[in-house]
Amino acid sequence: MVSADNKLRTDPAGTQALTVPLPSTPRSAARLTPAAASMLLAVCVALPADEAAFAQEQPTSEPDAREVDKSRFTLFNPAPKEALREFNSDRPDVTESPYTLDAGHFQYEAGLFSFTRAGARGERTDTSQVLPSNLKLGLLNNVDLQLVAEPYDNALTKTRHKATRGQGCGPTELRLKANLFGNDGGNVAVGLLPFIRFPTGGGRFSSGHIEGGFIVPVAFKLPAGFDLGTEVAFDFVRNQANDGYGVEFTHTLTLEHDIVGKLAGYVEYVGVSPYRTGQTYAPSIGTGLLYALTENVQLDGGVNVGLSDDADDVTVFLGLSFRL
Repeated sequence: MVSADNKLRTDPAGTQALTVPLPSTPRSAARLTPAAASMLLAVCVALPADEAAFAQEQPTSEPDAREVDKSRFTLFNPAPKEALREFNSDRPDVTESPYTLDAGHFQYEAGLFSFTRAGARGERTDTSQVLPSNLKLGLLNNVDLQLVAEPYDNALTKTRHKATRGQGCGPTELRLKANLFGNDGGNVAVGLLPFIRFPTGGGRFSSGHIEGGFIVPVAFKLPAGFDLGTEVAFDFVRNQANDGYGVEFTHTLTLEHDIVGKLAGYVEYVGVSPYRTGQTYAPSIGTGLLYALTENVQLDGGVNVGLSDDADDVTVFLGLSFRL
Protein backbone atom coordinates (compact mmCIF):
# COMPACT_ATOMS: atom_id res chain seq x y z
CA MET A 1 0.00 0.00 0.00
CA VAL A 2 1.28 3.46 -0.82
CA SER A 3 0.80 6.35 1.60
CA ALA A 4 -1.33 9.29 0.54
CA ASP A 5 1.69 11.58 0.93
CA ASN A 6 3.65 9.67 -1.73
CA LYS A 7 3.25 10.55 -5.39
CA LEU A 8 3.55 8.56 -8.61
CA ARG A 9 5.48 9.91 -11.57
CA THR A 10 5.95 8.52 -15.07
CA ASP A 11 9.46 8.21 -16.52
CA PRO A 12 10.20 8.68 -20.25
CA ALA A 13 9.91 4.92 -20.81
CA GLY A 14 6.36 5.06 -19.70
CA THR A 15 6.79 3.22 -16.39
CA GLN A 16 5.64 4.59 -13.11
CA ALA A 17 7.95 5.21 -10.17
CA LEU A 18 7.20 6.00 -6.60
CA THR A 19 8.65 9.25 -5.31
CA VAL A 20 9.09 9.95 -1.61
CA PRO A 21 9.52 13.61 -0.72
CA LEU A 22 12.34 14.35 1.74
CA PRO A 23 11.54 16.65 4.61
CA SER A 24 12.89 20.14 4.12
CA THR A 25 15.66 21.27 6.46
CA PRO A 26 15.70 24.81 7.71
CA ARG A 27 18.94 26.73 7.10
CA SER A 28 19.31 27.42 10.77
CA ALA A 29 19.56 23.66 11.52
CA ALA A 30 22.55 23.28 9.18
CA ARG A 31 24.67 25.51 11.37
CA LEU A 32 26.99 23.81 14.00
CA THR A 33 26.27 25.29 17.41
CA PRO A 34 29.12 25.81 19.92
CA ALA A 35 27.71 23.05 22.18
CA ALA A 36 27.64 20.55 19.32
CA ALA A 37 31.19 21.47 18.28
CA SER A 38 32.46 20.86 21.81
CA MET A 39 30.77 17.46 21.94
CA LEU A 40 32.26 16.45 18.56
CA LEU A 41 35.75 17.49 19.68
CA ALA A 42 35.43 15.45 22.90
CA VAL A 43 34.47 12.35 20.92
CA CYS A 44 37.46 12.77 18.55
CA VAL A 45 39.86 13.06 21.49
CA ALA A 46 38.39 10.09 23.35
CA LEU A 47 38.63 7.66 20.44
CA PRO A 48 42.50 7.52 20.20
CA ALA A 49 42.74 7.21 24.02
CA ASP A 50 40.36 4.26 23.97
CA GLU A 51 42.37 2.62 21.19
CA ALA A 52 45.62 3.02 23.19
CA ALA A 53 44.00 1.53 26.29
CA PHE A 54 42.70 -1.38 24.24
CA ALA A 55 46.19 -2.01 22.81
CA GLN A 56 47.69 -2.04 26.31
CA GLU A 57 45.18 -4.65 27.43
CA GLN A 58 46.15 -7.08 24.69
CA PRO A 59 48.29 -10.05 25.88
CA THR A 60 51.96 -9.98 24.91
CA SER A 61 54.43 -12.81 24.60
CA GLU A 62 56.99 -13.39 27.37
CA PRO A 63 60.20 -11.37 26.84
CA ASP A 64 63.37 -13.18 25.85
CA ALA A 65 65.84 -13.60 28.74
CA ARG A 66 68.40 -11.55 26.81
CA GLU A 67 65.94 -8.61 26.58
CA VAL A 68 65.31 -8.44 30.34
CA ASP A 69 67.39 -6.15 32.55
CA LYS A 70 68.69 -8.81 34.96
CA SER A 71 71.12 -6.58 36.84
CA ARG A 72 68.50 -5.93 39.53
CA PHE A 73 68.23 -9.61 40.49
CA THR A 74 70.09 -10.75 43.62
CA LEU A 75 70.11 -13.61 46.11
CA PHE A 76 67.15 -11.95 47.86
CA ASN A 77 65.40 -10.88 44.64
CA PRO A 78 65.60 -14.04 42.50
CA ALA A 79 65.43 -14.03 38.73
CA PRO A 80 61.95 -15.19 37.58
CA LYS A 81 61.53 -18.43 35.69
CA GLU A 82 60.97 -16.75 32.33
CA ALA A 83 64.27 -14.85 32.68
CA LEU A 84 66.49 -17.87 33.48
CA ARG A 85 69.29 -18.64 31.07
CA GLU A 86 69.68 -22.09 29.56
CA PHE A 87 70.73 -24.81 32.02
CA ASN A 88 74.51 -25.06 32.25
CA SER A 89 76.82 -27.07 34.49
CA ASP A 90 80.55 -27.27 35.19
CA ARG A 91 80.51 -31.05 34.75
CA PRO A 92 81.10 -33.56 33.31
CA ASP A 93 84.19 -32.35 31.43
CA VAL A 94 87.24 -30.86 33.12
CA THR A 95 86.75 -27.50 31.39
CA GLU A 96 84.83 -25.06 33.57
CA SER A 97 81.95 -23.01 32.17
CA PRO A 98 82.14 -19.18 32.10
CA TYR A 99 78.37 -18.94 32.66
CA THR A 100 77.04 -18.34 36.18
CA LEU A 101 73.93 -19.53 37.94
CA ASP A 102 71.03 -17.04 37.90
CA ALA A 103 70.64 -14.92 41.03
CA GLY A 104 68.56 -16.39 43.82
CA HIS A 105 68.71 -19.99 42.55
CA PHE A 106 70.45 -23.17 43.75
CA GLN A 107 72.16 -25.85 41.65
CA TYR A 108 73.55 -29.22 42.66
CA GLU A 109 76.09 -31.08 40.52
CA ALA A 110 77.26 -34.49 41.66
CA GLY A 111 79.17 -37.49 40.49
CA LEU A 112 76.95 -40.38 41.43
CA PHE A 113 80.01 -42.59 41.13
CA SER A 114 83.49 -42.42 39.63
CA PHE A 115 86.36 -44.87 39.37
CA THR A 116 89.99 -43.99 38.58
CA ARG A 117 92.95 -46.27 37.95
CA ALA A 118 96.46 -44.86 38.04
CA GLY A 119 99.71 -46.75 37.86
CA ALA A 120 103.39 -46.11 37.28
CA ARG A 121 106.74 -47.57 38.31
CA GLY A 122 105.36 -50.84 39.68
CA GLU A 123 102.53 -49.30 41.68
CA ARG A 124 98.81 -49.22 40.91
CA THR A 125 96.07 -47.29 42.72
CA ASP A 126 92.32 -47.73 42.24
CA THR A 127 90.23 -44.86 43.64
CA SER A 128 86.45 -44.80 43.95
CA GLN A 129 84.48 -41.65 44.79
CA VAL A 130 80.85 -41.40 45.86
CA LEU A 131 78.95 -38.13 45.39
CA PRO A 132 81.79 -35.69 44.71
CA SER A 133 79.64 -32.57 44.67
CA ASN A 134 79.51 -28.94 43.59
CA LEU A 135 76.84 -26.88 45.37
CA LYS A 136 76.11 -23.53 43.73
CA LEU A 137 74.20 -20.47 44.91
CA GLY A 138 73.45 -17.49 42.64
CA LEU A 139 74.42 -14.27 44.40
CA LEU A 140 74.09 -11.74 41.57
CA ASN A 141 73.23 -11.98 37.91
CA ASN A 142 76.89 -12.53 37.05
CA VAL A 143 78.29 -13.99 40.31
CA ASP A 144 77.72 -17.34 42.02
CA LEU A 145 79.23 -19.02 45.08
CA GLN A 146 80.35 -22.66 44.94
CA LEU A 147 81.24 -25.30 47.51
CA VAL A 148 83.06 -28.36 46.12
CA ALA A 149 83.31 -31.40 48.41
CA GLU A 150 84.41 -35.04 48.29
CA PRO A 151 82.37 -36.77 51.00
CA TYR A 152 83.75 -40.26 50.45
CA ASP A 153 86.94 -41.52 48.76
CA ASN A 154 88.23 -45.08 48.80
CA ALA A 155 91.72 -45.87 47.47
CA LEU A 156 93.46 -49.23 47.16
CA THR A 157 97.18 -49.20 46.33
CA LYS A 158 98.98 -52.36 45.25
CA THR A 159 102.64 -53.10 44.73
CA ARG A 160 104.39 -56.41 44.14
CA HIS A 161 104.73 -57.00 47.86
CA LYS A 162 101.76 -55.42 49.61
CA ALA A 163 98.39 -53.69 49.33
CA THR A 164 97.17 -50.75 51.39
CA ARG A 165 93.73 -49.15 51.56
CA GLY A 166 92.63 -45.71 52.65
CA GLN A 167 89.18 -44.18 52.91
CA GLY A 168 87.63 -40.96 54.07
CA CYS A 169 86.64 -37.54 52.82
CA GLY A 170 88.74 -35.42 50.52
CA PRO A 171 89.57 -31.68 50.50
CA THR A 172 86.90 -28.97 50.29
CA GLU A 173 87.02 -26.03 47.88
CA LEU A 174 85.31 -22.66 48.20
CA ARG A 175 84.96 -20.96 44.82
CA LEU A 176 83.52 -17.70 43.50
CA LYS A 177 82.68 -17.50 39.81
CA ALA A 178 82.20 -14.16 38.04
CA ASN A 179 81.14 -13.79 34.42
CA LEU A 180 83.02 -10.93 32.78
CA PHE A 181 80.83 -10.80 29.66
CA GLY A 182 78.63 -12.97 27.46
CA ASN A 183 76.48 -14.36 30.27
CA ASP A 184 73.14 -13.64 28.55
CA GLY A 185 73.98 -13.52 24.87
CA GLY A 186 76.69 -13.26 22.26
CA ASN A 187 79.07 -15.72 20.68
CA VAL A 188 81.84 -15.36 23.29
CA ALA A 189 81.72 -15.61 27.09
CA VAL A 190 84.56 -15.19 29.60
CA GLY A 191 84.62 -15.91 33.31
CA LEU A 192 86.96 -15.71 36.29
CA LEU A 193 86.94 -18.36 39.01
CA PRO A 194 89.25 -17.96 42.04
CA PHE A 195 89.21 -20.77 44.58
CA ILE A 196 90.74 -21.87 47.87
CA ARG A 197 91.16 -25.51 48.94
CA PHE A 198 90.98 -26.56 52.60
CA PRO A 199 92.62 -29.78 53.92
CA THR A 200 89.43 -31.27 55.33
CA GLY A 201 90.46 -34.80 54.33
CA GLY A 202 92.85 -36.97 56.21
CA GLY A 203 95.88 -39.08 55.39
CA ARG A 204 96.40 -39.81 51.71
CA PHE A 205 93.43 -37.65 50.63
CA SER A 206 94.87 -34.37 51.83
CA SER A 207 98.19 -32.55 51.86
CA GLY A 208 97.39 -31.05 55.25
CA HIS A 209 97.93 -27.53 53.85
CA ILE A 210 95.77 -24.83 52.28
CA GLU A 211 96.03 -24.62 48.50
CA GLY A 212 94.33 -22.45 45.88
CA GLY A 213 94.44 -20.69 42.57
CA PHE A 214 92.25 -19.31 39.81
CA ILE A 215 90.69 -20.40 36.52
CA VAL A 216 89.83 -18.39 33.40
CA PRO A 217 87.18 -20.24 31.36
CA VAL A 218 86.15 -19.11 27.85
CA ALA A 219 83.29 -20.35 25.63
CA PHE A 220 82.68 -19.83 21.92
CA LYS A 221 79.50 -20.51 19.92
CA LEU A 222 80.62 -21.84 16.53
CA PRO A 223 78.69 -22.35 13.28
CA ALA A 224 76.65 -25.52 12.71
CA GLY A 225 75.66 -25.74 16.40
CA PHE A 226 79.13 -26.50 17.82
CA ASP A 227 80.22 -25.14 21.22
CA LEU A 228 83.94 -24.73 21.94
CA GLY A 229 85.22 -24.33 25.48
CA THR A 230 88.68 -23.75 26.89
CA GLU A 231 90.32 -22.74 30.14
CA VAL A 232 93.64 -21.85 31.67
CA ALA A 233 94.13 -22.57 35.36
CA PHE A 234 96.88 -21.89 37.88
CA ASP A 235 96.74 -24.18 40.91
CA PHE A 236 99.22 -23.58 43.75
CA VAL A 237 99.67 -27.04 45.29
CA ARG A 238 102.02 -28.87 47.63
CA ASN A 239 104.84 -30.71 45.92
CA GLN A 240 105.19 -34.47 45.85
CA ALA A 241 107.43 -34.48 48.92
CA ASN A 242 104.96 -32.15 50.72
CA ASP A 243 107.75 -29.87 51.85
CA GLY A 244 106.87 -26.83 49.74
CA TYR A 245 104.58 -25.39 47.09
CA GLY A 246 104.63 -25.73 43.33
CA VAL A 247 102.30 -24.71 40.51
CA GLU A 248 100.15 -26.78 38.15
CA PHE A 249 99.24 -24.97 34.94
CA THR A 250 96.21 -26.63 33.35
CA HIS A 251 95.01 -25.95 29.82
CA THR A 252 91.99 -27.58 28.19
CA LEU A 253 90.01 -27.64 24.97
CA THR A 254 86.54 -29.19 24.62
CA LEU A 255 84.12 -29.42 21.69
CA GLU A 256 80.42 -30.15 22.23
CA HIS A 257 77.49 -30.73 19.87
CA ASP A 258 73.94 -32.04 20.05
CA ILE A 259 73.60 -35.62 18.80
CA VAL A 260 69.87 -36.30 18.70
CA GLY A 261 66.96 -34.82 20.62
CA LYS A 262 68.06 -33.95 24.15
CA LEU A 263 71.31 -35.94 23.90
CA ALA A 264 74.63 -34.13 23.42
CA GLY A 265 78.25 -35.28 23.37
CA TYR A 266 81.74 -33.84 23.76
CA VAL A 267 85.42 -34.60 23.26
CA GLU A 268 88.15 -32.94 25.33
CA TYR A 269 91.90 -32.56 25.69
CA VAL A 270 93.46 -31.74 29.07
CA GLY A 271 97.10 -30.94 29.77
CA VAL A 272 98.65 -30.35 33.19
CA SER A 273 102.07 -28.71 33.17
CA PRO A 274 103.75 -28.80 36.63
CA TYR A 275 106.37 -26.44 38.02
CA ARG A 276 108.37 -27.53 41.09
CA THR A 277 105.94 -30.27 42.06
CA GLY A 278 108.17 -33.27 41.34
CA GLN A 279 105.96 -34.47 38.47
CA THR A 280 106.04 -34.24 34.67
CA TYR A 281 103.57 -33.09 32.03
CA ALA A 282 100.29 -35.08 32.24
CA PRO A 283 98.11 -35.07 29.09
CA SER A 284 94.76 -36.85 28.75
CA ILE A 285 91.75 -37.07 26.46
CA GLY A 286 88.12 -37.57 27.38
CA THR A 287 84.66 -38.00 25.93
CA GLY A 288 81.18 -38.12 27.36
CA LEU A 289 77.43 -37.73 26.92
CA LEU A 290 74.90 -35.34 28.45
CA TYR A 291 71.16 -35.95 28.49
CA ALA A 292 68.60 -33.29 29.49
CA LEU A 293 65.89 -35.10 31.48
CA THR A 294 64.06 -31.78 31.88
CA GLU A 295 64.99 -28.13 31.41
CA ASN A 296 66.44 -28.19 34.96
CA VAL A 297 67.80 -31.75 35.30
CA GLN A 298 70.77 -33.26 33.45
CA LEU A 299 72.31 -36.74 33.46
CA ASP A 300 75.90 -37.31 32.28
CA GLY A 301 78.54 -39.98 31.90
CA GLY A 302 81.95 -40.34 30.32
CA VAL A 303 85.51 -41.61 30.33
CA ASN A 304 88.98 -39.98 30.51
CA VAL A 305 92.15 -41.71 29.34
CA GLY A 306 95.70 -40.67 30.31
CA LEU A 307 98.44 -40.31 27.72
CA SER A 308 101.50 -40.43 30.01
CA ASP A 309 102.75 -42.15 33.16
CA ASP A 310 101.94 -39.17 35.38
CA ALA A 311 98.38 -38.93 34.07
CA ASP A 312 95.67 -41.20 35.48
CA ASP A 313 95.32 -44.29 33.30
CA VAL A 314 91.52 -44.19 33.05
CA THR A 315 88.54 -42.59 34.80
CA VAL A 316 84.89 -43.56 34.27
CA PHE A 317 82.03 -41.64 35.84
CA LEU A 318 78.28 -41.06 36.02
CA GLY A 319 76.71 -37.83 37.26
CA LEU A 320 73.54 -35.86 37.86
CA SER A 321 72.88 -32.11 38.01
CA PHE A 322 69.70 -30.16 38.81
CA ARG A 323 68.62 -26.55 39.35
CA LEU A 324 66.05 -25.13 41.77
